[in-house]
Amino acid sequence: MNSLFLVGRRMSRLIATAAGVTATVLLAFGLSACGGGGSSTSSATPSALAVPGVPTNFTVSGVNGQTLSATVSWSVPTSGATPTSYEIYRSTTAGTAYSSTNHLISIPVVAGQGSYSFLDNAGLSGVDTYWVVSAKNASGETPTAEVTYKPIGSPSGGDSGFGNNASVPIIFADGIGLAETAITGTWSSDVASVDYNTGLRPLTGILPSTVTALPYLSGTDTYVLDGVTYYKQGTSSTWQAEWANGAGTKQHVVATWGDNLTSQKLTSTSTIRVEIGLNETLPTGTTMLGYNMKSLYGTNLDEVQGTDGTTYDSTTAAVFAANAHLRIDKLDGSGGVAYTAYDGALWGGDGPGNVAGEITVSGGFTYGYVLQMKNLTLPTGVTADGTWRITFSLDTTSPAGTPNNTVIDSSTNGVVDNPQQVHIDINVAA
Repeated sequence: MNSLFLVGRRMSRLIATAAGVTATVLLAFGLSACGGGGSSTSSATPSALAVPGVPTNFTVSGVNGQTLSATVSWSVPTSGATPTSYEIYRSTTAGTAYSSTNHLISIPVVAGQGSYSFLDNAGLSGVDTYWVVSAKNASGETPTAEVTYKPIGSPSGGDSGFGNNASVPIIFADGIGLAETAITGTWSSDVASVDYNTGLRPLTGILPSTVTALPYLSGTDTYVLDGVTYYKQGTSSTWQAEWANGAGTKQHVVATWGDNLTSQKLTSTSTIRVEIGLNETLPTGTTMLGYNMKSLYGTNLDEVQGTDGTTYDSTTAAVFAANAHLRIDKLDGSGGVAYTAYDGALWGGDGPGNVAGEITVSGGFTYGYVLQMKNLTLPTGVTADGTWRITFSLDTTSPAGTPNNTVIDSSTNGVVDNPQQVHIDINVAA
């Protein structure tokens, strides 16, 4: 499961430290409301202040170890007035990037800094993209020529460079982390005390060496929504909700299946995303720290969420049980098993085609599996349409050798078969 939490290259050259990031970014947006007009504004203006010159050394390139992302780099203008901000524009149509409708983000000017980089980790599609950077002040802005870049695509539709930060509190029911390693420490915001055996971010090498405490909120990872600056999930910005080692006490959970299993029309050619989460109500008077998250843009696999850095005291927590097991069966007319599409335990295999424990874009925890209906080879006489049963269970022991320490008390949208098993039936149309 280590593949779920990859380390990406840090892009945080705009702000030297985490302190003061929010104020700096908000100032930048205050000075530079979305500009752009499709042409240079370097001609005379009513103001006595000259406009900046064109940013130099403008390039757009790939991001080391990542897909569906781009690094935008440039240097300060060599002529004109000093900019107060740089404006980035992006489009998927040639010749249209420099337009207010394609404005992506404002980047603050840092006194004395000669070059800048911005990492766009928004899940860009693997098609040609067109970019412009302009230097802006109160008199106007001057754009570069448009640059074309085609991000490296990904068959999964997601970015493989940065893992997601845990924003919802998590209890490790068996004292085993997401990467099948025994937990040895306790949760702490002190970077020096981070227990990397949890498998949560941060991982080794992802933070600047100067960062000593979480969260690390980078000015290059921001997105402004309704006047509020958010730090995007899946970027170099790093935070971590409170977690706990729950091995000493039985964890009593409520199982919840992903609502897409019943709210969407599923067919014999669908890609069915199977998700189930286990959640626990904390003892009375007990809370765990979580981070407030907001959906910023995109939908489904391309959704981007972020935090404004504020926290809350949660009375519930997600539960990770290391002995999770998933089975998917096609039922016959009498309710018997006609065909088994998948039957596997966590860590039985890694990568596509296996059940996995995942930190979601919202920062919660879920068990996930992707069922490609069109790729199934069904036996003679068995059709894809009809009722399928998805069963989640807790094996007696985990692949790491730990005994089951989790009890399923109820399910919000499934059927509890016994304290160690829950299922849901879904209907697949022809």
